[in-house]
Amino acid sequence: MLKKHDYKDRESNVVVVDIDEKSLNTLGQWPWPRIVVAKLIDKINNMNPSTIAIDIIFPEKDRTSPIEISTFYKSFFNIDTSLSEIPTKLQDNDIILSDILKKSKSVMSVYLSKNNISNNKCENIHSLDADVNQLELENSQHLLCNTSKLKTTSEYYGFINTTIDSDGILRRMPLLRNYNETIIPALSLATLLNIDADFKRVDDNNFELLSHKIKTDKHTNVLLNFYDSIWYKKISALAVLNDNLPKDMLTGKIILIGSSAAALHDQVVVTGGDKTVGVKVHVTAIDNILHDELLVQPIYFQQINSFISLLINILLFYLLVTKHNNLILFLFVITLVSSVVVTMVNFNHGVYISIGYLLAPFLIHFFVISVLYIIIDTYERRIFSEELNRSHVALLDSMVHVAEVHDIETGAHIIRTKKYIKLLAEHLYSKGIYTKLLSPNSIEMMYRTAPLHDLGKVGIADSILKKKGKLTSSEYEVMKTHSRLGGQIINNAILSYKENDFFVMAKNIAQYHHEKWDGSGYPEGLKGSNIPIEARLMAIADVYDALVSRRVYKEPFAYTKTIEIIIDGRGKHFDPVLVDAFLEIQGRFRDIAETYSDNS
Repeated sequence: MLKKHDYKDRESNVVVVDIDEKSLNTLGQWPWPRIVVAKLIDKINNMNPSTIAIDIIFPEKDRTSPIEISTFYKSFFNIDTSLSEIPTKLQDNDIILSDILKKSKSVMSVYLSKNNISNNKCENIHSLDADVNQLELENSQHLLCNTSKLKTTSEYYGFINTTIDSDGILRRMPLLRNYNETIIPALSLATLLNIDADFKRVDDNNFELLSHKIKTDKHTNVLLNFYDSIWYKKISALAVLNDNLPKDMLTGKIILIGSSAAALHDQVVVTGGDKTVGVKVHVTAIDNILHDELLVQPIYFQQINSFISLLINILLFYLLVTKHNNLILFLFVITLVSSVVVTMVNFNHGVYISIGYLLAPFLIHFFVISVLYIIIDTYERRIFSEELNRSHVALLDSMVHVAEVHDIETGAHIIRTKKYIKLLAEHLYSKGIYTKLLSPNSIEMMYRTAPLHDLGKVGIADSILKKKGKLTSSEYEVMKTHSRLGGQIINNAILSYKENDFFVMAKNIAQYHHEKWDGSGYPEGLKGSNIPIEARLMAIADVYDALVSRRVYKEPFAYTKTIEIIIDGRGKHFDPVLVDAFLEIQGRFRDIAETYSDNS
């Protein structure tokens, strides 16, 4: 987000003379001989600009100078070269450039760093006469400056460093920095000082220059207000060298010599997400000062925003505790939208308030509260689920009691079969068999729902259900309907509430426990793995108990005979895997049968 500038009837005070790709392609790779740079500055100076600043540092001697070439040939090849035909003033390109810099009163650049970036010592660096009492200037231990022949040519020089925020965005720049008790201005400030040296501090963090008030923070940072690309003016250095521009184009302008060539310029990301070259940062700072368009950041904005964020978060927590869930979402949206709107309005009035000081704590707390809400909701759902399961169990117990009243032989049978099914399922699970179908939770659910396997018998007439002796074929067909009746009863419960694993398992056991592995069972004729695992387990448990127990129509079978019948049903009546597992623990089945016999 950038403040919208009014570009009507006004223009930038700065023109960038750009050492661009076209200039490099024509005049050769960088660095150019200093004599070419000197010619460029001289031509600019002849057009009477307000001042010239150079966004380039010359830390090494110009190796293309005739005197440097002669010295190189002597030291490297031991060859003497004569410079007698070259005038003395043309033998050293650095001296030529130095003379032009003095003549044009150009502003030079330096680079401040906390790390040592050069072996050259920068001595005799003069300090800017500025009141910095009680200000907290950034300190730099090292300085990259121009060669000794060049650094004394300018009355003013400025650092070209940029200040990048922690998120990688350039929003601000310091006007002043400290180097070994020496106050050094930014290149943009040094450029304006070269026009008018009357730079004074008017109050705590504010300065005045050229009748313009500059608001800073305690580090002398100013918030930059970047312009659209149409604002920035630049011309190719090649056009200047070839006199290919109007004579008055640079008259009265502030000139910055920099580069947009890919191999030379430094790119930074500025407010709004756009990338720009370093020299445009200094152009922005100069025009912001001269047009009074620097952004302003209120002194106590951090504390105020943090306090507001705290109040909102207290309200957020209150809404969570009182379970006003809709209001929590409403508060989130209102806070987000209003903070963005307020920020944009302030921005367009030249006031910059970082939205992060309000939103960052709010979003963090909102996240924490959301997690807390999820934990509380999960806990409440678990409690509700447990209560619901207890209700299901109570309902099942009631149904079982109905079955017991209707069929006196069902009571002990129910206890034994649910213990059989749990024992066999746990044995399978412990051996890693059917682990995708079995789990501790599902096994416990089988144990709870197994008593309902004969629920459908409540719909069978007593004359058939309690008949002593063998049933006729028609009576047997009626008896077979109990499995479908049991499934329908439980399915009605599902339809009246909603489907859940508990009821589904109960329905599967009641409806399908008479299905057979080979598909010859009833009521659906399901085959193999299409039969639910709980129904397959119930089939073995039910048949085993029916064989070893006394019924009105039969005496109990011997355990050995019972085992033979179950083995004979392997792959026919029963799942072969379950039969094999049953045989491994048949003794424990017998223990259950004896412990909970009809006579105990």
